[in-house]
Amino acid sequence: MRFPFLFALLLSAITLFANAADKVALRLGDVKGDRFISLRESGQLNNLPYDLKLTSFDSGAPVQEALNAGALDVGFTGDLPFLFVYAAGAPVKAVGAWRNNPDSIALLTRPDTAIHSLKDLKGKQIAVNRGGWGHYLLLGLLERAGLKPTDVTLRFLGPVDGRAALASHSVDAWATWEPYVSSAIVVDQDVLVPQGGGNGILSGYSYALARDEALKDPAKRDAIADLLARLAKAQIWAKQHPQAFAQALSTSLGMPTTITIRWIASADIHPADFNPQVADTLQQSADFFFKYHVLPKSIDVHKAFDYRLSAEANKVAASQGAR
Repeated sequence: MRFPFLFALLLSAITLFANAADKVALRLGDVKGDRFISLRESGQLNNLPYDLKLTSFDSGAPVQEALNAGALDVGFTGDLPFLFVYAAGAPVKAVGAWRNNPDSIALLTRPDTAIHSLKDLKGKQIAVNRGGWGHYLLLGLLERAGLKPTDVTLRFLGPVDGRAALASHSVDAWATWEPYVSSAIVVDQDVLVPQGGGNGILSGYSYALARDEALKDPAKRDAIADLLARLAKAQIWAKQHPQAFAQALSTSLGMPTTITIRWIASADIHPADFNPQVADTLQQSADFFFKYHVLPKSIDVHKAFDYRLSAEANKVAASQGAR
């Protein structure tokens, strides 16, 4: 009489094993910081119907490289690094977006450099990340001041080396983003270079990018769509719980809460409606970078966007009055 029961138990175990074996694995690359931590702390990583494998990077360019090489299925990064891999023919599409306060990307200097206005940048050495937010911001600020790129000396450095260069007096200014801005201000006592009327240069968008191979796989496509919705919910949670989020960032990244609290307030990260207007902002950036010969050729970015997976994330963003 026990055989039917044992058979049913064995069948159930086999079914569970098969379901676990069939669980799709999604390889995610992220820049160290807020996204994965907000997902974890908000509970959005609980009971995932897929396996999420995270690799962390110091900046957006290595995320792009890993995507292009096929080492990732999805990558979270700023909008501008995407231009270069797309122009080079990388099999990657933008599938989702969120925004931060554009003024949280800033130009920093030491108090002893006598840089008090944008015009004071003439003749100075400035650290930027090539092809990223810092590079774009600096070119826009120079244009605003009536200066040319040749009026300054650019040092192309990543964020860690850029901070060290400013601290060691190897450069006079450094264009960077959060949390590096808050860390430099709080710890190094660096100061913001007045930008002459607010940023108004950068869009503030960041993207979720996916390889074409992953987008052709129905299981991975569903997983990516689910992850986008969870990220939007996590970002809303983070805005609603700034103290808890700041503490989690502090613990996870080894930063003082004085830095993480300032970072959260400065960045003002929020989910965005992912629609063709997002592509329009990237096209403006592509044209601007091409004008200054940063981008090697003129490109049309509109084919680089896939809006099919963002429906649920857009609903979450709409519930918060996304902009």
